[in-house]
Amino acid sequence: MELETVENYIANAVHLDGVRSEVVKTGTRGRRADEVMHAQRLAQRIKTIGGLLPGSLGNPRSQTYLQPPKEPPMWSTSSKGVIKAEEGAIGQYNKSSSFAKAAIM
Repeated sequence: MELETVENYIANAVHLDGVRSEVVKTGTRGRRADEVMHAQRLAQRIKTIGGLLPGSLGNPRSQTYLQPPKEPPMWSTSSKGVIKAEEGAIGQYNKSSSFAKAAIM
């Protein structure tokens, strides 16, 4: 999920147009770095607990809401997709946390 988000942030930032597009592009630049860091931490944690990391073909793609549109996106459309992506990540981390807690008990 993290790497898919980075990929979509890059695509949207490249194609983003509109009055406030530079502000959004700058904001997502920092978010991209955060997402890569999250992916690296998650990968290390998976390895630590004995799991195997999937390669690029092993990761499902599901972020339909963050895909860059055919026409250059406006900043508001891109911002809504970013918010939805972050909400999805929070949900995924909550599920992982619940799973880990249940495994410990």
